[in-house]
Amino acid sequence: MKKINHQLFHLFLCFFVFIIVTSSAIGQAKDNNKNFNAGLAAYEANNLPQAYQKFLLGAKEGHLNSQYNLALMYENGIGVKKNEKEALAWYTKASTAGSSAAQYNLGVLYENGKGAPVNFAKANYWYRKAAVQNDGLAIGNLGMLYIRGDGVKVNKTAGVALLLLSIQIDPSPENTAKQNITKTSGLTKNMITDAQALSDKMFNAGKNKLVPLDQFLKK
Repeated sequence: MKKINHQLFHLFLCFFVFIIVTSSAIGQAKDNNKNFNAGLAAYEANNLPQAYQKFLLGAKEGHLNSQYNLALMYENGIGVKKNEKEALAWYTKASTAGSSAAQYNLGVLYENGKGAPVNFAKANYWYRKAAVQNDGLAIGNLGMLYIRGDGVKVNKTAGVALLLLSIQIDPSPENTAKQNITKTSGLTKNMITDAQALSDKMFNAGKNKLVPLDQFLKK
């Protein structure tokens, strides 16, 4: 049930990020990739097959935002037949190039077995990559892996700490971290106190907020 909820939330985020990518590109100077710009124009004109073709060309040229948008279109069947394996492949390229949004989405695919068998280790890996770039949703999903023990040893203190950090970084209504804390059973007063202290350490840790987490897990 939790995986289904994650996937529904992921689908909402996908469309949301797509809008952000297009809006930011329009609001700034033109991108240096002609196919990407043509893809945006086609998307805004609701010519989705044409947008797909242009993003595909841009993606093959190694253009990161084209790769991300192409993956998004494959995942959700926008302008092209839905193909989660292709989505995973293009998210991987964009993730390797450093896109935190792609890293988050790739983690969700691996967590839910979309485009590849369920692989919690890879979900953990990509959530961590996005978390280092301060992606609040990735931090929250990483926390849920520790709470459920998916691919890692159960550590509810660490999980709740990550959820608390997720709330601080991304307080938007779409972030379900607060609800997930409420649903977490077996929490003691000491665990909550320790989780808050760890969350504060991560928040103030500087560039890589996961350093205090890893130190805590080694104890």
